[in-house]
Amino acid sequence: MKTELLELLRCPETGQRLTLEINEDNTQDIESGWLISEDGQHRYPISNNIPRFVPQSNYADNFGLQWNHFRQTQLDSYSGHPISANRFWKATGWLPEALKDQWVLDVGCGAGRFAEVALKAGAKVVALDYSSAVDACYANLKHHPNLHIVQGDIYALPFEPGNFQFVYSLGVLQHTPNVAAAFAALPPMLKGGG
Repeated sequence: MKTELLELLRCPETGQRLTLEINEDNTQDIESGWLISEDGQHRYPISNNIPRFVPQSNYADNFGLQWNHFRQTQLDSYSGHPISANRFWKATGWLPEALKDQWVLDVGCGAGRFAEVALKAGAKVVALDYSSAVDACYANLKHHPNLHIVQGDIYALPFEPGNFQFVYSLGVLQHTPNVAAAFAALPPMLKGGG
């Protein structure tokens, strides 16, 4: 976890700021440690560079298994074809230059197929998934300095509302237990005018 992400993160239970507890000297890229709510009542592990706000085993286990096994399948950089990029730009209607240096939230990142596209446009991407697919995303895209990965729940997003200029969720919402509630969780994450 890169320390600049800490400014965006909040306890999903209380909305409180989180403090960092680590046992390493490198404070720029945190491989392991804990995020602790201000009141000290909630602790969330950082494991393999990823803050984790959900149980290790959950309803999305099969997605995690799939994306970790076939982690590069949908990446344009792997296939050599712009299939994901074409879908991303068509679905969002955004222009690549609009994303440059902007905070972008990818909800349901899977192995990083669309995060790769946003990163290539110069965005600062926070890629979130409920499943262990976050590990595949990290393995695929860790070389991007603007990548931040979080394992979290769409129904209890671990972010301060109003911090993202762009939010997208492609091919995800229909897989959630409550589609309407999942959709409703996203607009509060946007900045005014986002």
